[in-house]
Amino acid sequence: MPTKILIIEDHDDFRAMVKSYLEKQDLPMEVFEAPTGESGVVKALREKPEIILMDIRLPNMSGIDAAGRIKKYLPGCKIIILTMFETEAFRSIFKSQDIEAYIGKSELYEKLVPLLKEILVR
Repeated sequence: MPTKILIIEDHDDFRAMVKSYLEKQDLPMEVFEAPTGESGVVKALREKPEIILMDIRLPNMSGIDAAGRIKKYLPGCKIIILTMFETEAFRSIFKSQDIEAYIGKSELYEKLVPLLKEILVR
């Protein structure tokens, strides 16, 4: 059975690029998309993904807030933050929200697939 992955990202081009990149990998997965934190929470509760890739900055509801809401109902879901921000302040927030990992958007190609493979074998 394929792993369900949800991408929550407000930039259409970046979201499409991540989806296309994932679909080219040799991993059994089904990829879903949401453009906002609110729609991401709704889609997560409906599709019940095992992994969520999420931006921090989303319109109306931040990725951190969306992560908290999703984890409340799907505590086993692994959330990976994709961000342009890589500061120490965010690290403590990620830990408090039970975020699996965070990856700088500039490091996506080198770090995302190894991290997904690591999560999938746990």
